[in-house]
Amino acid sequence: MLKWKSMGPRKREARKRKNEDSLGEKEEDTDEKGAEERRDRRKNCGNKYIGAHVGIQGGIWKAVESCTEMGGSSFALFLGSQRSWKRPALDQTAAERFREQCSLQGFDPAHILPHGSYLMNCGSPKEDVFEKSQALLVDELSRCSLLGLNLYNFHPGSSLGTITTEQCVEKIAGAINHAHQQTPAVVTVLENMSGQGSTVGGKFVELKSIIDKVRDQTRVGVCLDTCHAFAAGYNLAVEGGVKAMFDEFDQEVGLHYLKAVHLNDSKGKLGCNLDRHEDIGKGHIGISAFRDIVNEPRLDNIPLILETPGRPGFEYAEQIELLYSLCKK
Repeated sequence: MLKWKSMGPRKREARKRKNEDSLGEKEEDTDEKGAEERRDRRKNCGNKYIGAHVGIQGGIWKAVESCTEMGGSSFALFLGSQRSWKRPALDQTAAERFREQCSLQGFDPAHILPHGSYLMNCGSPKEDVFEKSQALLVDELSRCSLLGLNLYNFHPGSSLGTITTEQCVEKIAGAINHAHQQTPAVVTVLENMSGQGSTVGGKFVELKSIIDKVRDQTRVGVCLDTCHAFAAGYNLAVEGGVKAMFDEFDQEVGLHYLKAVHLNDSKGKLGCNLDRHEDIGKGHIGISAFRDIVNEPRLDNIPLILETPGRPGFEYAEQIELLYSLCKK
């Protein structure tokens, strides 16, 4: 597991200057108090690291600030623009500031889950799209390394209905193997899909098919999205449904591959194949399933990330608070 690198004398000098300033002392005390509160909530909830997908507007380090302000213990973020295949290189100073903020706020790399660009389709039958997707995957893993992160989550891909699922799986695994050769350490985390259109990964067996073709299986894992799973036909809403889903995942893929969970209720009904996220307890999955999730010991010590739409008075901060309140003491 990667750990944050020491910032050396530069960091110590900055800390010294803060200690000489009363305002700096107050800010430091607030940081330490916030980190302590997050630790207490996690321990009271069986070491559950609950957070949300946060923005990077104003600088990539702003993601750390946003998560801290909403009371999260983990977070997801994009690593650049979602509108362009080619983006400016990640600024070294910005990356350094991100690592420093994570260290100061007590965030471990294992609880930070960058999300891949929606432009990517590593299973595309269109050669130009496949080539650009493969190159973007390499670029994103390189950014993770620069930021000191060891996980990277992305949607596997789609056959676009013109090649078989097996051929699509081969292309996805090939892109992952290529990216692993070009970059060190970072684990590529496949996300399960809703089964919409010709996407691959709605069934657990499809995720395992990709994993089986990855040469370095220490560098591949899965993020389970609750909305996607429900839309694909895994019934989390019934009593015992959460346990049954994770039991099935363990049998078909293996729990050692589970690196994260996306916490989303579903606007669509069971098996609808629609990727339509809803706020916690406001959709067809329902609050009971999320109570089971935050009390599921097999989900300790991995990031549990909200990607819900939010509504006035029930934004990420309130939903994080709700999820922690569901833990059995």
